[in-house]
Amino acid sequence: MITAPPTAEDHWKRLQAWVPDPETGFMARPTTPETIVRDAVPPDAAAVASIGKVAVSATYKDLIDDAAVLEAIVEQSYALDPLGECIARCSRAADAHFLVAERDGQIVGFLHYDCEGREPELHRIYVEPTQKRRGIGRALLQELHHRLASGDSYILMVVAANQPAVAFYERHGFVEDARVDGVAYMHEQMGVEFAAGAQPVPALILRFTKAAGPRSDDLSEPEAAEHAGS
Repeated sequence: MITAPPTAEDHWKRLQAWVPDPETGFMARPTTPETIVRDAVPPDAAAVASIGKVAVSATYKDLIDDAAVLEAIVEQSYALDPLGECIARCSRAADAHFLVAERDGQIVGFLHYDCEGREPELHRIYVEPTQKRRGIGRALLQELHHRLASGDSYILMVVAANQPAVAFYERHGFVEDARVDGVAYMHEQMGVEFAAGAQPVPALILRFTKAAGPRSDDLSEPEAAEHAGS
């Protein structure tokens, strides 16, 4: 069957399919903004605190029965002045990293790692709850691991009942190192003050060791949950 050659009108109709729609922009489907990870600076403390207070409460409200414990963690870990000082200390130290993740110019997640305790530790990594499952936690963790040398090892604490987070870390090379009471651990290692008689919170210490050779932190799937100890 012989078909007629396309007319000028046919060409125009095809072209219209690629012309930007003034109402929706160039692409018919929404695009995902790039996640940029950078070192935090003290003025970021307000945005970090805002995310931390919401994310900690959302993550642990059904996992920590003692409301006073959760309140103490939120209020003491995300007070603006100490948080700003923590960010400043990390920016001056060669073995500490306080990172923030940005999308569209807005801070949507953060990570805090340092070597001030008995051994290097990832103290907190949180993502703004409405931004979860977009690879933000993965990007933060990958940047931290990129900065570590082969053979470097660190620990983190996670509430044992937070099974999605535990499973996520184990899938990506973390192994159980110890079992602790999270309340006692946070008091002894992080300086959080709890009221007398605070209920214990079963927690796990997980360890990551950066292997030599190919990257050992290829987190190729969206994060199952955003973790943090505090």
